[in-house]
Amino acid sequence: MKFFFDNNLSEHLAKGLAQFGEDVMHLKDQFEEDEEDVVWLEYLGKNRITLITKDERIRKNPLELQSLVKHKVGVFFLGGKKQGRCKIIQQVVRNWPRIKELAIKTRPPFAFRVPPSGTKFDKIPL
Repeated sequence: MKFFFDNNLSEHLAKGLAQFGEDVMHLKDQFEEDEEDVVWLEYLGKNRITLITKDERIRKNPLELQSLVKHKVGVFFLGGKKQGRCKIIQQVVRNWPRIKELAIKTRPPFAFRVPPSGTKFDKIPL
């Protein structure tokens, strides 16, 4: 299972996980920094790559939501506002086993919200 971190998350976080053997890439590894979301969402779907992001606006943008569903992309939204990078790192690392488990078991398209504290995920309807 491969994971894709968008520009709302640090490329250093993605690279750090990759250094520990996780199959993770950052948007900047494959695309220009300002690439339209619909372009890379299609890429994710075609390559069965799961998205990790803090950007819940994807769900509110009709074109991006349509692309997410059409291309059968699984997504994990990191919950919490105004978190510093240490809190985001803790959130990802604490929940990484569950993220991987749900990504394997859940047929895309799907969306889950990863809690800023704790480990109870919320399934989000698309």
